[in-house]
Formats: sequence, structure tokens, C-alpha cells
Amino acid sequence: MRIAIVGGSFDPIHDGHIQMANQSLQGLGVDEVWFMPTSSTPLKDHDLTLDQERLAMIDLVIKKNQKFKVCTLELERAGKSYTYDTLKKLIEIYPEHEFYWIIGNDQLMQFDKWHNSNELVKMAHFVCFDRDGKLSDSKYDIACMTMPAVPVSSSEIRMGNKLNYLPEEVLRYIYRNRLYVKDFVASRLTEKRYKHSLSVAKLCEEFALNNGYDMHIAYYIGLFHDIAKYMPKDEMLKWMQSVCPENMEYPVAVWHGFVGAAVTKDIFLIENPIIYNAIYHHVLGTSQDPYAMMVFCADKLDPLRGYDSTKLIEICNKDIKEGFDLVVQQNREYLKRG
Repeated sequence: MRIAIVGGSFDPIHDGHIQMANQSLQGLGVDEVWFMPTSSTPLKDHDLTLDQERLAMIDLVIKKNQKFKVCTLELERAGKSYTYDTLKKLIEIYPEHEFYWIIGNDQLMQFDKWHNSNELVKMAHFVCFDRDGKLSDSKYDIACMTMPAVPVSSSEIRMGNKLNYLPEEVLRYIYRNRLYVKDFVASRLTEKRYKHSLSVAKLCEEFALNNGYDMHIAYYIGLFHDIAKYMPKDEMLKWMQSVCPENMEYPVAVWHGFVGAAVTKDIFLIENPIIYNAIYHHVLGTSQDPYAMMVFCADKLDPLRGYDSTKLIEICNKDIKEGFDLVVQQNREYLKRG
């Protein structure tokens, strides 16, 4: 059999990887494509997501194409993943197969740094797919082919960008298992506001647990409630004009609630009306939905704010409606004094 190997960290797997696999089937005429997740990548310095999480996301993709497989050889070996060692083992295990090793532009540019690079190109057919129209020349015997542009990288996705380049089932898995999501938020907030968001998310979970609601939904409301807090005013104005021009009369300091709800839906692709509503109303406390009450209270009672909110937190844990009414009253009195 002719086997194309698409290696990488797959942290997470995205449409660019899948496009390379499809192009291998169509352009190279291989029989199968094997995704080869690494345990540790020599030329990358970030800590990888757990093996079982990355494998689970790959499994979601290969279920959709019977010619896609996963090979765990490098995960089983652990340690640094050198392609030279991997190919030696593959040839030993599958002497009847002909291997094509697929790489992208970024790997072609640094191929001279690969371990035993001169020997590698003698062991298998190396093929570089041009993913972004920036194909570089190479002194190595590496075939180069073009493919439709897929302008995304796993590192961008880990920061919460270009999530539309993820298969829907992979995106659902990421949110269900809370992969990368803290980085989504941390990359857009100050350290102090990020810690506040984590604290509010934790408190929302607590309120949900003790009041019989979904902790997962509550967590995401708390985590993303301030996601638009530091959006530049001119950018926020565009969102306001598009999403809710009727709310332009409110002070700018309030806008991040309205815009944050839209950003959570349109940028982070969390299409849950409960989450949208709760974030939308979290600044003003103008919704009677239990989840909206939770985030309003958690935001105001966050222990990181530096005052003793223990008693009100206890009341919210017993009855979120009663706690909400008290927090609203307290907030009104605070605003009057201000």
C-alpha cells in the first residue's frame, strides 16, 4: 500500500491538516492517510495537550473518512519525536508499504534542522504542500505541490482565533472538555481582569451546583462575561451599531456586556441563547433568567474585589433569586452613594 503520513502535534487538529490529508489522497493517489501525533516536537517549545485529548480530536476526524487512520507510534515511543527514528520503525514494521511523508511550508523552511535530514529523504517520499502561497526553495529532494489556502495554525486556534477552521465536532469537544479556553480569555484581558474572570466562573459554577442548574453553562458565562472589556472603543462602536443600536444611549462602560455576548457567539462560536442572554445583561442585572442572576451576583460578589461578600454568597448558594434581589438592592445603594 501507498501510505501518506501527516505528522504533527495536532494541538488541535484543524482544517489545514485535513486539507493536506485530502490533497494526499487526490494528488498523490495514496491508499490511506495516517495521522501521526507526536509526543514531543523538537522544534516547538510549548507544552502539548494530553495525548488522550489530542487523539480523541483526531478520532472525531478519521471517523468521517474510511481512508483516514491514526498511527500512535510516536506517542508510544514518547520523548522527542524524530522523524528519522519513526521512519526506520515504520519500514521495519511495514516493509511492504511505500511511505509519503507530508510536510507544510513552515517545515520545509527549517528542514535542514531535522535530525538526519539527508538520510530522511532517501527513506520515504517527502512532499510539501504549499498552504499559504509562500513556498520556499529547498536543496533537498522534496516534491512540492499546491493546495487551496487554509490560513490557520494550531497556535492561532489555541489563542481563540479562527475557530471557524475547526470541524464542528472538534470545536464541541474543545468546549466540552475546556481545552484552551482559559487562553482564549487570557489573551484578551489584563492579568487582573483575567483572574477576576476565572474567579467569577468558579463562583458561577458554585451557584449553579447549589441551585440545581448546569455548571458547565454557568462556567462559560462567568469565564466570558468580560471578554469585550478591553476592546478599543472604535471597534466596540461598530459592534454596538451592528448588534444593538438601540442601546447606544447607555454609557460606554456598559457596552462590553452587550458586545461581549455577541463576541462570544460570533467569534468564539458558542451558540447558546442562555449564555448570550446572561452575558448581555450581566452589567445591568436586567434579566430574571437564573443564569443571568448567577453571573450578575458572581461579578459583584467576587472575593477578589477585596470586601467581605461571604454572607451574600451563602444566600445565593441557598436561593439565587433571593441573593440576586439583595445584590441588586446593594448595588443600587452603592451607585446612589457614588
